[in-house]
Amino acid sequence: MSNHLFSEADHAELYQKYRPKWSSEFAEKVVTFVKEKKSSPLLHAVDIGCGSGQSSEILAPHFQHVLGIDVSEPQIAMASANNKLNNVEYRVAPAESIPVPDESVDLVMCLEAAHWFDMEKFNAEVDRVLVPGGCLAVAGTIEEKFSQDELTNISHEFLRQGPMKDCWHENLVRYLFTEYRTLPMPYDGVIRDESMSIETDLTIPQYVNLASTISPYREFCRRNPEDKGALLQNLQKSLYEATASTKPVEELIVHVMFPIFLLMVRKPQV
Repeated sequence: MSNHLFSEADHAELYQKYRPKWSSEFAEKVVTFVKEKKSSPLLHAVDIGCGSGQSSEILAPHFQHVLGIDVSEPQIAMASANNKLNNVEYRVAPAESIPVPDESVDLVMCLEAAHWFDMEKFNAEVDRVLVPGGCLAVAGTIEEKFSQDELTNISHEFLRQGPMKDCWHENLVRYLFTEYRTLPMPYDGVIRDESMSIETDLTIPQYVNLASTISPYREFCRRNPEDKGALLQNLQKSLYEATASTKPVEELIVHVMFPIFLLMVRKPQV
């Protein structure tokens, strides 16, 4: 996994504060799939690339134990510092070396992270740790939609056509841009679900802070440290002007939807 884009402490703080929250309804969709072939209590889940822990938390009501792992020490420190759940813990570890015994996990989940993995090694590791009949769930989002089309167009231009257009990692282009349709999975029988989305209300500055957490922006900053502030200021200015609002930018609320693509697959029970 590439980790230099997510290793700074300030990025972990922004991630915790501004990344949209995955819902309990999403967790229930995944857990329902796991339970289709498992009647006994769900014991262990692992959340891979857990970041600052928001995705791990939604699994806590459904499993006796949830382990969140990430390669970024600041992200895990942030997740641990904010953890209030007795059945959730966090560790620094790569996706390709999950720190659990063989055939001990009912669910491996990774949200907005699988595109960073060495998928051949990751899939072999998933097969090692899942119990027979256990499940892998991977999901992502890309190109959010605003309630106002002009804002959506500005956002998409910022992401794909502006100064960051050459800052997208090849794995993101290969996997994320295809909404994981090209992502290698460890087993046959993959279920694809596009029925859900994350929806939230944000001020424009909050959305701009969210945009500052994405990897192409972090790469742009690495290449152009003198220009990073101007890029976000221009985004905020463009979004605000497009609303034609007279409210202060800090008070103007916009509705944003992040469409989810979810893949779920089950290890054969044999």
